[in-house]
This record gives sequence, C-alpha cells and structure tokens, in this order.
Amino acid sequence: MAKGKPSKPPKAAAEREASPGPQDEDHKPLKLSNLYEGGALKAALDDVAREAVLDQGYQEDVMIQNIKIGLGLLAIGAAVFSHFGPGKFPANWWQVFACVVTYVVLTIAMNVYSMRVEGDAFLVTKPFRGTKGVRLSSAMHRFSEDYTLAITDKEDPSLEVQSTYKVPKYFHEDGYMAEGAWKEEVDKLAASLAALRTERTGKKND
Repeated sequence: MAKGKPSKPPKAAAEREASPGPQDEDHKPLKLSNLYEGGALKAALDDVAREAVLDQGYQEDVMIQNIKIGLGLLAIGAAVFSHFGPGKFPANWWQVFACVVTYVVLTIAMNVYSMRVEGDAFLVTKPFRGTKGVRLSSAMHRFSEDYTLAITDKEDPSLEVQSTYKVPKYFHEDGYMAEGAWKEEVDKLAASLAALRTERTGKKND
C-alpha cells in the first residue's frame, strides 16, 4: 500500500457520524494512531468498505484463497520432496528435476490464477441477488488525500462504478474513523452499480 501524508483532518471531519447506540456497544470504534500514514488510512477504508458490502448480504468467495493455499502447499511439498525424497543426488537427478519443474509450474499457476480471478481486488464475493458477485478494488497514490474506490461486476468487467473521495473527510482529528459516514458512501456506490446493471439489462431486452 502506498504511504502518503494527507493533510491534518479538520476538527469536525466526521460530525455526520451518529454516536453509537446500544446495539453498537460490542463494536470497537476504529482508531488510527497516525493519520499521516497513507498505508494505514487506505487499509482502514478498504476494511470498512469490505464490511459495508458484506453487510448488504454478499459473502466473500473464500474458495479463491483455498485454491491459492492448495497450490502453494503442493508447490512446497514438491520442494520438500526434492530434498528428502528417496535416493541421493546425482543418482536421483531426474526426481529432483521433476520436483523443480513441478514447483515452478505450480507457482506460476498460482500467480496466474490470482491475477485472473482477483487482480488488484481486496474483496471478491460469491454470486448474490442474481449476479455472479462483485469485486472491490481501490487506489491511493503516495502523498495524496484522494482515495478511489471501484466496484466491478465479477462476470462483466465493463460493469464498473468508481468514485474518488477526500480521505480527511472520514477521520476525526483524534484518529477515530467516521465509519458510518464512509459506509454510506460505499452503499451509494454499490447502489450505482445495481442501477447500471439494471439499465444495461433493460437495453438488452429492448
């Protein structure tokens, strides 16, 4: 994540966020110790955006991580077997060679799979509400106050909405994040994608 130095958030940066009610007593407010750490700011915005989308009923597609872990374990297994398998080098050179090739192939497969399925997304969801799911990705350049969030249809990448936000607007001067205000923005952006999807479907039916 890029590190930046956003300007000091205004004192009333998050006044729009309501004070926690009884139902929020178990929720620990998100607080950052350094509001000039761009990477931490981006990570906080990413985490709350993920939470906002999951709160809408979407579920994270954990199968993606499971497949990556499986490929990684197989690659590690090949590497370990090349060292501790039966026989001694150079008599078992063909065995070592096969393990090296297997390790390289599995590593490449894992990286290609990750790039094709995840890309730069920090959240990929399962199908929901008649769709194949969505991808969430973000960008925040170094020394910039601008954070860009994009929500993309998992099946059709051309269905994408994105918006750029001023980071200080969502953090109090004392380091606490205006989570409610930020979630509202994420919900609005998600609604924009749903509207775009409906509009595109309507045109196809005409």
